[in-house]
Amino acid sequence: MSAPKNNSKAYPVTFAYLISASKGDVGKLKRLMRVLYHPGNYYLIHVDYGAPEAEHREVAQYVAADPVFGQVGNVWVVGKPNLVTYRGPTMLATTLHAMAMLLRTCQWDWFINLSASDYPLVTQDGMVSGLMLFL
Repeated sequence: MSAPKNNSKAYPVTFAYLISASKGDVGKLKRLMRVLYHPGNYYLIHVDYGAPEAEHREVAQYVAADPVFGQVGNVWVVGKPNLVTYRGPTMLATTLHAMAMLLRTCQWDWFINLSASDYPLVTQDGMVSGLMLFL
């Protein structure tokens, strides 16, 4: 992970997202990134160790090929994924590791943990506007 090229100071509130994907989630992950992406936020994608290597490559290629992600530099894919069992401590360990990576890389105000199956009901600008009412 390298430092992003965008200037988060231009935005009143910034979010750091961990987006977790498992086997078969590539299509959902792409859909989520299309609707969730905002240049003032940061995105770390973790594709579970149990997903096929082809899916890991497809996600990495998707992020690398996107011209906006490349220009802004705020979307990363975990290079050495963890094996996540959803009934054990591995999910928490993966989340804490992602938070540590994001804290070392960029400045953000709020952390949001999503899975590729999630879908936002509020736009990014709507979230910022709602938060600004309470801050």
